[in-house]
Amino acid sequence: MGKIMAIKQVENILKRDFKYLYKKQRLDQETIHLTFTMDSKTHDLQTTFKFSERWCDVLCFISPTIFTLNSHDSYWEVLQVVNYINWNIKSWGRFYIDSYGDMAYSLRLNYHVIEKMPHESAKEIEAAIDYYSDLFVPLLNVCQGKDSFEDTKQFINDMWGGVE
Repeated sequence: MGKIMAIKQVENILKRDFKYLYKKQRLDQETIHLTFTMDSKTHDLQTTFKFSERWCDVLCFISPTIFTLNSHDSYWEVLQVVNYINWNIKSWGRFYIDSYGDMAYSLRLNYHVIEKMPHESAKEIEAAIDYYSDLFVPLLNVCQGKDSFEDTKQFINDMWGGVE
């Protein structure tokens, strides 16, 4: 499967197999951008699909940026949350803190995986949105210094049952 077919396949996944409502933009021929309204008056969730020669990189992040890299204490709190989330999730992607201060979720889908496993690929794309849907407000709070890692960890444990 080439890039053009992969773009069509992902667009079909988003039309047929995707459970969330979104606003779609084509930023260029190789980039699809989605915006999701979340439980916040000030922030939403954005997802970008960037198609290269052999894979599609999916990047999800809260917009506008909610975290500044100025405070060592809050950076440590957010980093602990990112690590704890990654410890709990069992998906193909991972959370990280980027150089802009975004807490991002990154997923790379090889085109052969999209072609051979379109349903599973759709579920992995949805998983990124699911995590943010579950944790949107707690992530805002920890990134803005309103909650600690321990507060957010407790919320995660209550919601997901904690690490076994």
